[in-house]
Amino acid sequence: MRALLASCLVLCVLGFVGRADAASLDINPCTVVGVEMMDSVNSASALPGDFFRFQTINAVTRKRHIVIPARTMGFGIVAIASPAGRAGRPGTLVLEPRYLVMPNGAHVGVVLNHNTASLDRSGHSNDVPGYLGAIPVPGVGAAVGLFNFFHNGKNIVVKRGTVFTIFPSDSPQTEHCQAHPDY
Repeated sequence: MRALLASCLVLCVLGFVGRADAASLDINPCTVVGVEMMDSVNSASALPGDFFRFQTINAVTRKRHIVIPARTMGFGIVAIASPAGRAGRPGTLVLEPRYLVMPNGAHVGVVLNHNTASLDRSGHSNDVPGYLGAIPVPGVGAAVGLFNFFHNGKNIVVKRGTVFTIFPSDSPQTEHCQAHPDY
């Protein structure tokens, strides 16, 4: 009987600690939470599926209670990473914040606030403008073409300390939190 009670208690604790959301935190899922990168991520070395860390900047409160403490650690993944390459091809990097780890160990799913922040970036090609190849001086067009072919584009780095914002919910409700332009 004790073993049965102990296993029920363990299952209840694991169920409680495993996952939380804005509703269980008793906050609006459209609450904007400021966070900062704890790791630098570079398109030259990042691979899709790599994790990165971020943390909340300030505490999130509901009335007089702290719901999400300041410096709550969060994790995300590199969704797309492509290093810069020949012919001026720029590097590309897309990062997706995934969840916050609450003090009790529960994970709160999060969504990037696209209204004010973007973790989708691309480097520059640094190509010499093609119209310079039309200059009527022998060899200029060939030089411009050779330069543009043989040099690499620029990689992109999202540096430690980069600030962005998230919503503390990964439910479909957060869709209405995002500003969408009228088409």
